[in-house]
This record gives sequence, structure tokens and C-alpha cells, in this order.
Amino acid sequence: MVNATLDFRKGLIDEATHLARIEERRGHQIRPKARADADGHTRMRCPASKPVPVVRCELKPGSEGPAATAKVRIPVTDVLRIHRPKVCTQESVTLPPEAGAKYAQALPHESPEWHATYATLRNSVEGMNGFVKDGAREAIDDPERRRIRGVAPQSVLVAFQLFAANIRKIDEFLTKKAAEAKKVRKLPPRRRTKSITTWAPATAATAGADDATGDPDPPLTA
Repeated sequence: MVNATLDFRKGLIDEATHLARIEERRGHQIRPKARADADGHTRMRCPASKPVPVVRCELKPGSEGPAATAKVRIPVTDVLRIHRPKVCTQESVTLPPEAGAKYAQALPHESPEWHATYATLRNSVEGMNGFVKDGAREAIDDPERRRIRGVAPQSVLVAFQLFAANIRKIDEFLTKKAAEAKKVRKLPPRRRTKSITTWAPATAATAGADDATGDPDPPLTA
């Protein structure tokens, strides 16, 4: 799990294995024991801590008893045995708000929610890039459309091109919605069975007249 992304980039595992290992990390991360206080300090506990350890660790005897259900074991090195961090010597620790702030992420990297969020954002960005690069329209990637020197003049012209692209996109959206509003959905007939008149006997008034199928009625008999 630690080297999942590294192994994937080296071609040692496929994408499905990579994502499975990323998702498996979730149950073995250090987790909050309580909400952060007003100053941002959070009480965190080791995944091998009681009362419900999710991994086994020889430094936490409570995670290795006969009642333990965790299968994954944390490998403990000789250096870790000698220089135990505080989280390995007690059940929980208090972390200040700056601890790990540089690498903190609201969405865990490569997790399903990470893919759902950033894939949508990237698709939107790439779609807009293709929209404004249309050679028959703004062609924002064509410098021949902005024959002027200087960063400031170029920025002003690009701003006008983006303004035109946004107006065009809004106009297309409104046109599409107006066309959809004009469409009236025709509901199918609710009854598909034959009418009772199909089975009713012929009368003098209807003798010889065409029925619903277009066939002439049989002559009346005594």
C-alpha cells in the first residue's frame, strides 16, 4: 500500500491493483478520535489502538490478542523499536494544526472521490479549451489573430475573445433550452384492448356500414 503509486508508475502493477491498494489504505490511516478544538488541535489514534484495532502491531499488544480480527500487520523495524514515536507508546496523541498541513488533502489522492471531482473539473477545462480554440470562432491559440506586441495588449485582446466565447456558449445553451421547451411529448394511448362495439351484435342502423376495421358488416339474419 505504501508503494502503490510508485509500483504503478514503474509498470509493476496494473491500474485495477493500484486503485485497490489506494482504497485499502483508508482503513489503516491514523484517524481522529475526536473533533478538532477551537484552535485546530485534533486528538488522533493509531489504527492498532484499542478498542477496535484495524491492524496488528507488536508495539500495541491489544491488537494481537486472540480476539483480534485484523489481518494486516504493521512491519516494525529495529529503528522503530528503539526510537518509538509517541503514537506507538500511547493509545492516542494530540496533533497541532500545522502538523502535516503542507501535505493535507481534503480528498485522498487517487481515491474514488478524488477521481470523481478532478476528472469532472478536468473534462470541463479541456472542453472549454477546445471551445475557445475553434478556428472558425475565437481561435484563441492562433497568434495571427492578435497581431500586436506586448503582454498587456495581448491580455486585453484575449479577454475580449474569452468574453465572446462565453456569450456564444450562453446563447447556445438558451437556444437548446428553448428548443426543448417546444417539444410536446405525445403520450401513447392508455388502452390497447378492443372496444365493446367490436363484440356487439349488428343492428338495422349499422347493417352494411363499415366497422372499425373497414370491413362491411354481415347481413342481418332472423
